[in-house]
Amino acid sequence: MRYLVLVVAVTLGTLGCPEPPVPPFDATGQYIGTWRGTTTDQAQTVAACLLTMVLEQDLTKPYPGSHGVQGTVTVDYSCLELPSWVEKPPPSEVEVGGILADDGNLVLATGGCGPGLCIVLLLAGQGVDSNGDGRLDTYTGDWAYTILLAGVQPFGVTGGFEVSVAVD
Repeated sequence: MRYLVLVVAVTLGTLGCPEPPVPPFDATGQYIGTWRGTTTDQAQTVAACLLTMVLEQDLTKPYPGSHGVQGTVTVDYSCLELPSWVEKPPPSEVEVGGILADDGNLVLATGGCGPGLCIVLLLAGQGVDSNGDGRLDTYTGDWAYTILLAGVQPFGVTGGFEVSVAVD
């Protein structure tokens, strides 16, 4: 019996525990691109508005923290067609946080409510390190931006986005 316990202990010691997963790339950086979509009421299709992101990821954190991504997404509305009596809204700066999966799928989300108003932003897509340098180069996927205002039906835009690393 002692021999069996010794064999099992040595076997487990040599096999060891599997290493925790490592993120496929570092998403830290500045990104620029566009968002597009259709308004909730189907009244308008948005072809391409400016979208910028500044993302941070701390690869030195122990798993699963190394897969966490946070940052700021800036949504520009200047390409929206609004009635002449409506003032164009300024760009929104939205704090986001999310998780980078081992396959490069990155989901970023935020949401907040105040008195009578809630805003929810969700970006889910595929990140790619196209040049093999270990850093995110492009991020493309689906997004939903929803505004909930007291007494009004929820409205917003759903569609897609694509960004790539901003070149200085």
